[in-house]
Amino acid sequence: MTLSTVPKNDLGEFMPASVTLAGKKSDHVYKTIKWAILSRHFEPETQLLETDLARQFACSQGTIREALLRLDDDGLVRRSGYRGTRVTETSLAEAIEMVRVRLTIERAVAKVLAAKGVESDRRALEALIDEMRKARDNADLFSRSELDRAFHARLVVAADMELLSPILKRCSLHIHRYTMGGLEVPRDFFQEYGVGDEHKQLLDDLSAGDALRAQKAMTGHLARVLSRWAPSLLKAVGDDAFAVTN
Repeated sequence: MTLSTVPKNDLGEFMPASVTLAGKKSDHVYKTIKWAILSRHFEPETQLLETDLARQFACSQGTIREALLRLDDDGLVRRSGYRGTRVTETSLAEAIEMVRVRLTIERAVAKVLAAKGVESDRRALEALIDEMRKARDNADLFSRSELDRAFHARLVVAADMELLSPILKRCSLHIHRYTMGGLEVPRDFFQEYGVGDEHKQLLDDLSAGDALRAQKAMTGHLARVLSRWAPSLLKAVGDDAFAVTN
């Protein structure tokens, strides 16, 4: 499938509710295509032609190229010579390993934050939680996923492990892509009630000064998310990956 098969008047069908025409045009293009990929409006191997995209977004090919380069950095598309730009796929094997990498990073982060505390970052983290609640109320799943990744990346920064942040972001993005693009749960289940409360509880557990509690809260959080969105992925990763021993 190429984007040229999608009529222009269908653009709003997959445009995130939070994306407006204000601001930098390449940001608008980037976020819209990103959501189209995450939600599988653009399936793996879909060819994205710069000329077609420029026509549909009413902008220059340079603007499109800038957005596609960012998506390439995310691993959501692959730009390769004569084949042009195509949407990639996150395989089950890749998703499993990304969950395991994420668990390794977040267990380490939890241990540090249990000892260090989160007070210097609490205001920023609570602001992200508030934005998650607003996104849920607005049925804006794209913003929910973006804010969730931002929250967990901020925890890494709070733990003074900033160099791990890009790794966590990549893993989280593709885990979201695998789960959100799947068909294991009904679409009306996408907006879970209480998502803000769940992250608030996680923040409280990380702040309690108990390393074991903090690690269990972090791994349990991810396990619950996978149990709701992609039970088969949770099973494939295995219980041992979520174990906390010290």
